[in-house]
Amino acid sequence: MSVHALAGRYLDELYELSDALRVRKTEETAFATAMTGGQHLCIRGFWRVGKTTMMKAVLKNACERTGGAAFMLDLRDPKRDDGLVQSVEDVLGRLSEKVNEFLKRVGAADAKADPKNPLAILGELAAPIFVGLDELIALHALGEDKNRELIKLLLATPKNVKLVLVCHRHRDLDVIFDTEIVLHPGVYSDFIRPINDEELVHLVQTPAQELGVVFSDEALGSIAMLSGNRPAEVFTLCAIVAARLAVDFKGTVTDAQVDEWVTFDTLAEDEDGRAVIDNFLRILVTAMSPEERTLMELLAVGGEGEVPEDALQMLEATGFVISSDGYVINGTLLEGVTRAVADGSIKVSVA
Repeated sequence: MSVHALAGRYLDELYELSDALRVRKTEETAFATAMTGGQHLCIRGFWRVGKTTMMKAVLKNACERTGGAAFMLDLRDPKRDDGLVQSVEDVLGRLSEKVNEFLKRVGAADAKADPKNPLAILGELAAPIFVGLDELIALHALGEDKNRELIKLLLATPKNVKLVLVCHRHRDLDVIFDTEIVLHPGVYSDFIRPINDEELVHLVQTPAQELGVVFSDEALGSIAMLSGNRPAEVFTLCAIVAARLAVDFKGTVTDAQVDEWVTFDTLAEDEDGRAVIDNFLRILVTAMSPEERTLMELLAVGGEGEVPEDALQMLEATGFVISSDGYVINGTLLEGVTRAVADGSIKVSVA
């Protein structure tokens, strides 16, 4: 069955953001400025908020500013379905391979990485070097002591080498990331927040207008309210809407169409829609602390209870809770999933 080309266009952006739709350039500039000013960078947030996309953009920006060079390594174990790293030696071995590939690329093939301290050899190069280490959440299985040992080793880089560390929020790893990375005096750390309304308009309308489609202001408002202005949800919801348009449709998408076509039932029928729900569940169960999850559930059902102030501050910092005549969950889809968990309609386990 043929679907409108716009659906595929949004999904393409979901999995590989094009330069034309990089709307977080203010953050990219701030992060790159910190790195080129001599600091490591820690990019934090929950799943699917754009951390890896931001890392790639920052590495590119830092290189353009300094004339330096960059490479990145996804820390997930490619041999395992869960991606979890099983030993410090495995991480250092794969990082050594990546460093040696980089040395060959820049014409220093005679130099070789030390498997026990792979980044040290980069200190022999004259240029600034920027290294992206993605998916630090893959270190989960190492345990606390090994995590701390590895992170300390990685951060002890030569002066010309600066790291970008992508750290998911995770209830089992947050304390380690906070103490070993965020509080490290040589690290600039920040959360990836949702986009603003102007940026959302650009993400939605730019691909649509290229194909003769435009979303009404009211439709954009519905997308914003449903998604909480998180880009992955924005692209997914827009793809679901576009897939229901006639193949040759050109014209205006209305809020009535968005409200009819984007529901929990339609999300459940769509592979990418189910991924949105699954992502919310994974965040609630594994990424949020017990205090944060309790707060989310209280907000979802309109209940009352005592929640530590730091839990509220953390969820505000990540954009999952906003202040609007009192505190509310940012995004009606997330609110609906949280309510379903709170009232038992969706059964989850924290084991």
